This record gives sequence, C-alpha cells and structure tokens, in this order.
Amino acid sequence: MYALVKCCLVLLVATAAYSFALGPQDVVFHLFTRGNPELSEPFLPTVESIETTEHFALNKRTIFTVHGHSDSAGGNANAFLIPAHLSSEDVNVIAVDWSPGAGFYSEGLGNAPQVGQVIATFINILIETFGYDAELIRIVGIGLGGHIAGIAARKTNSVIPHIVAIDPTLIGWTHHTEKLNPRSARVVEVLHATAGLLGYDYPLGTIDFYPNGGTVQTGCGFDTSCSHTLAYAFYAESLTSEVNGGERFIGTKCEDYEQATRLECNGDRDANFGGTDVKTTETGIYTFITNLSPPFARG
Repeated sequence: MYALVKCCLVLLVATAAYSFALGPQDVVFHLFTRGNPELSEPFLPTVESIETTEHFALNKRTIFTVHGHSDSAGGNANAFLIPAHLSSEDVNVIAVDWSPGAGFYSEGLGNAPQVGQVIATFINILIETFGYDAELIRIVGIGLGGHIAGIAARKTNSVIPHIVAIDPTLIGWTHHTEKLNPRSARVVEVLHATAGLLGYDYPLGTIDFYPNGGTVQTGCGFDTSCSHTLAYAFYAESLTSEVNGGERFIGTKCEDYEQATRLECNGDRDANFGGTDVKTTETGIYTFITNLSPPFARG
C-alpha cells in the first residue's frame, strides 16, 4: 500500500511542479545571536546589506537553517532549531526565509534550485568579500530545505563541511538532477522520519539515520506531520543535551536500508545523531530507538 501511495504522489507532484522568478526581496536572511535571540536582524544577499549588520560575528560559527514548504523563518521548525543552537553554542544562526516561493509544495519544488543559488551567493559574499572561514559553516535543511541545503553547498565556491538534512522530501526528487547527495558537502548527515511517505526513503548522505525504522515515529501512528515534527525535535534535543547533561541519540550501524527499516541492525553503536560536532569518520546507515515523550534520546 505504501509503495502504491508513494508512486502516485511522486508522479502527481512531479508533473505539477512549477516555478517563478523570485524577486530580490523574496529570499531574506534573518540573523539570530545570543545578543538578539528573539528579534532577528534581517538582511539581503548583498555586500551593502551585510555591511550594515550589527550582530554578525566573523569569528564565530554560522548555522544556516532552511525551512520547507508552507513554512517561514518564524515557523515551527525554527522555534525548535534557533534556541537549541544558541543554547548549545555562541554562534550566528541565519534563518533563510524563502516563504514567498514556498506556499505550495509544487511551487516550492520548482523554486528550490534558485533558492539554493541565492543562499550560495550569500555564502560566497561572506567568504570572498568578508574573509569568512567556510569551515565554520553548517547548513540545516528541513523537508524541501534538505535538498536546498545540498544545492546551496554545491553552488558555493568553497567546500561546506557539514549539512544536516532533516527528513528531506521524497516527492519529485527521485530522479531530480539536483537532489541531495553524499557529494554535496564533506559530511552530509540525514535523518529520515517519514521515509517512503513524505520523506525520502533511500540513503542520501554520507551518514543516514533511521529513527524507529525511519517511517513512522513512536506515538505518531500514521500522522506524518507528527513524525516530521519529531524529526526536528530530535535534532534540537541532540544540541541541548550537550549542555544539560542529557542522553545522546546513539545509532546502531546497519548493513543496508532494508535492515534499518525493519529495525534489525546489530552493528557497532559508534555514531551519534546531531550535536554540535562535525562528524569526521562516521559513515553508513544507522538506526536508533526513541522514547515516547521528551527527552527522546535513550543513550
């Protein structure tokens, strides 16, 4: 049944995808720091706009967050991600708002490549004009934003060290030439929470995590929006647990995708999902089990 639904949705949305030219103010970058944790400092991907920023610190790490369709920089995902990042590290968090092009999934799918290009342009300005160190960048994308993160990283003139793609979408991406892939960044970390339904099923990264089998999250039943929300809740907890002494999401290594979805993995427990560190040696497919309610990690 899942396979039939997946096939129908992929065909339906792939043929209905459309795009339009995004204007110069349709992609806005909202900066949050410990100096302005609640009220963003917005700017555009231009030298002149970046020069006016009050809070951006060139010597600190920068986390870009990229929302999915029907969302915005002030939406639910960033309500988890921004405070989690700021509590775990003194960083620049830049929430990319491309909501004018993301109202419907089909238009978000069509507009994703140009959004990725705008983000890459912004990063290139930081690096080439302001001397920012590309090694300090992480791009975190949710849903469609996971694929946009990959596009942005590939179009940047420097190697991006770390992408975290949270439940990247399936529909319209199976044969998409610009979908997220392991070569998008040095480390491409992927969390699959609605695999084969709304989220991409097969591995896309250098390291792929399938919590609770990757398709239906504990306590959500067949509510895919619940499972998708838990995906970024897990990521936020992976950050805050580093400062509050919580458990980690420790993955068990799997031989393949099928073993992960059946929760039959019995390999080494040698990789943690999320957190602040850039993974250096961990690769492959992993799964982990979560608690029914927060804190979700079981160690």
